[in-house]
Amino acid sequence: MNVLFVCTLNKARSVTAAMLYRRTPGLSVRSAGINERAAHQLSTDDLVWADQVIVFEPAHARWIRDTFTGDLPPIVDASVPDEFSPGDPALAAELHDALTSILGPPGRQ
Repeated sequence: MNVLFVCTLNKARSVTAAMLYRRTPGLSVRSAGINERAAHQLSTDDLVWADQVIVFEPAHARWIRDTFTGDLPPIVDASVPDEFSPGDPALAAELHDALTSILGPPGRQ
């Protein structure tokens, strides 16, 4: 299954989630951001690739639905607030807890 993690700037939440799940058997992962200043801005190609999109705020899902037309993959909100810095161990722990219920536990790194 192809899983796309989407946050605002593609610097902390989505990148860390992709790192956590990059070696999980049965999953291929990517990350993107919705903001024009994102490290990798979400594109139609990303959405075509994805079997599932995981966002971290309701605003992310709204932006995707308002910006892209056609069939979209299922979008799930993991509800992780934007209060962490990239590389923060607390972010990895928060993502682990939030995403395990959606994807199962991440694979070994």
